[in-house]
Amino acid sequence: MIPGPGNDGGQAKNQSDPNNEVAARSSATKSPVSPQLLNHRDLGLSDKDLRDMYEIMLTSRLVDKKIWTLNRMGKASFSISSAGHEAIHAGIIKAIRPGEDWILPYYRDLGLLLGLGMTPYEAFLGIFGKAEDPNSGGRQMPNHWSLPRARVVTGSSPIATQLPHAAGIAYGLKLDGSKEVAICDFGDGATSKGDFHEALNFAGIHDLPVIFICENNGYAISVPLALESAVTELYKKAVAYGIEGVQVDGNNPLSVYTAVKKAVEKARSGGGATFIEAIAYRFDPHTSDDDDRNYRSREEVEAAKADDPITRLADYLTKKGIASDFELLQLKDRLVKAINNQASLAQEVPDPTPDSVGTHVYAEVIENTEPARYERPSFKPVKTGNVIEALRSGLGHILETDPSSLILGEDVGRKGGVFKATEGLWEKYPERVLDTPLAESSLVGFGIGLAFLGKRPIVEIQFADFIHSAFDQIVSEAAKAHYRSDGGWHVPMIIRTPWGGGVHGALYHSQAIEALFSHIPGLKVVAPSTPKDMVGLLNSAHLDPDPVLFLEHKKAYRLISGPIPELDFQVPIGKAEIVRPGKDLAIITYGIHRHYALAAAESLQDEADIEVVDLRTISPLDRATIIDSATRCSRVLIVHEDNVSFGAGAEIAAIISEHAFWALDAPIKRLASPDIPLLGFSSAIERALMIGTDEIVKASREILAI
Repeated sequence: MIPGPGNDGGQAKNQSDPNNEVAARSSATKSPVSPQLLNHRDLGLSDKDLRDMYEIMLTSRLVDKKIWTLNRMGKASFSISSAGHEAIHAGIIKAIRPGEDWILPYYRDLGLLLGLGMTPYEAFLGIFGKAEDPNSGGRQMPNHWSLPRARVVTGSSPIATQLPHAAGIAYGLKLDGSKEVAICDFGDGATSKGDFHEALNFAGIHDLPVIFICENNGYAISVPLALESAVTELYKKAVAYGIEGVQVDGNNPLSVYTAVKKAVEKARSGGGATFIEAIAYRFDPHTSDDDDRNYRSREEVEAAKADDPITRLADYLTKKGIASDFELLQLKDRLVKAINNQASLAQEVPDPTPDSVGTHVYAEVIENTEPARYERPSFKPVKTGNVIEALRSGLGHILETDPSSLILGEDVGRKGGVFKATEGLWEKYPERVLDTPLAESSLVGFGIGLAFLGKRPIVEIQFADFIHSAFDQIVSEAAKAHYRSDGGWHVPMIIRTPWGGGVHGALYHSQAIEALFSHIPGLKVVAPSTPKDMVGLLNSAHLDPDPVLFLEHKKAYRLISGPIPELDFQVPIGKAEIVRPGKDLAIITYGIHRHYALAAAESLQDEADIEVVDLRTISPLDRATIIDSATRCSRVLIVHEDNVSFGAGAEIAAIISEHAFWALDAPIKRLASPDIPLLGFSSAIERALMIGTDEIVKASREILAI
């Protein structure tokens, strides 16, 4: 057992004296297992394996030192050191199948990336933010790794978001019967995050082939472990999720190798997940921009460096006769020369060009340059039904025709969803219609991982009102993965959610959320409101290589009926529909208000010829149709259920003002909800706030009178 804080099994600790924490942490850096107590040959490692380990560790340290020097010279603007973590990386590399197993790295994993085939030259490209940087093309800060050729999945700055991705990948691997495993690395600070709990819980439920490796260096930037976690022996947290927890000496690559190899073999054989806590120490400050003198004493750092993992392995190599001191010195000299040369070469590579900054925002860019025209339906109706029946049929068709598809969500399985959208699907596809824990953040994260693996997940958020805890996964991860990896990864997934009011759902079952997400580049947002569009947009979203937020108005589910097309029918994302042509006033809307607007136009047909435009896609907007309709009709009423301020209507109005102002005979009018939370439980409150046919008729007459 490693001495230091936490040996009380998680009981209360005296935190009144910071010096006690420092002293305890310092003692925790002392290694519990000497490398002499493990013989590499007994572990199945050859002498060459040990030399490889040492070269990985030494290369990582020397690259780190070079980057640090470049930073201090003003040639590298930012650095994240991996010094002190090298033994963990070398141990992992020898225990896995590089290029076959999936890696979701930690930003201190320089040695791991080098062991997986990234060259120092490529690492320097990232440091200098060069166009050829394989991680992000200069778009992310250094050490935000991505190397598709080695199955290193793109990572970001928010802590712990990669853990659900790893669990999602592992679920897909298990579903496929694969022998590959997912390796997910992170720091001790990540164990405080909700995504840590949600990912380990999911992995435990499903016995997933994933290994979670915590590189515990004792600090989350400046906060010591005793103030991060009530249980400071972090591996003990694993028992709460029904998975094995192991603590190892992170300064000894043989100890790490032994633990990871055992965990990998267990995962490959169907034994499930393992949580490995590797105790290490961060030799340098958190980043090159940080000063650690106010929370770490010089004595503490020097005591940790006295147990340098590279020195320990060098001693082992010489004592075992694997390499002489002279050979190790020659290796160092050779590496220093090569690293200096590669740094110089990388510095001369061109920077990203200004015209490249907008590439790879989407895997498939949608640009409609031709406005929609009013046309009678060209699809072939198969039957008549309501919106929920069309949705259920469309989901069933996707599951039947695409083996890579699966549905994840709360109550989507045996219950068939709270609105019965997935009723009957679990019985046909029990492994591909998955009831998940009540955890929206990781639910989206699992879907992202599955998409990285090559699946086509459909994630259901039970009510749009509860999507906010998944905001980070949607906005920071799904929407940005393609851009931040410079096109290396994409996220083909649908996030379905019922949205909107009118069903007596009160404040937390009635919200309109489209404006929050339509603002996010990389994410597409659609809102079908007819059986035809439900099937057509569902198919298009399923085939789209980008993440699509799929909004389903709850009130339309059973209120709106119509022809259901053939189940392979598609409606293009980004293309509006002119539901009713006109020339005196254009009502531009989406969702349930398509139907209210159409009813209003019909009731006013003796007073004016009113056009109704259903956007169907909120992001990207069909700008061509919006401009054309406004130009032809000269008057515009924009209707939506969301709050009026900063809503989709404001963007539509701005487009018209910029491109069709000269054609307008009256000011643009917005009919939307007031800026108060939507909607109250009282029927009187709901009636007062809902926008229906009567309200649209009144607003139309007001603008026609101008």
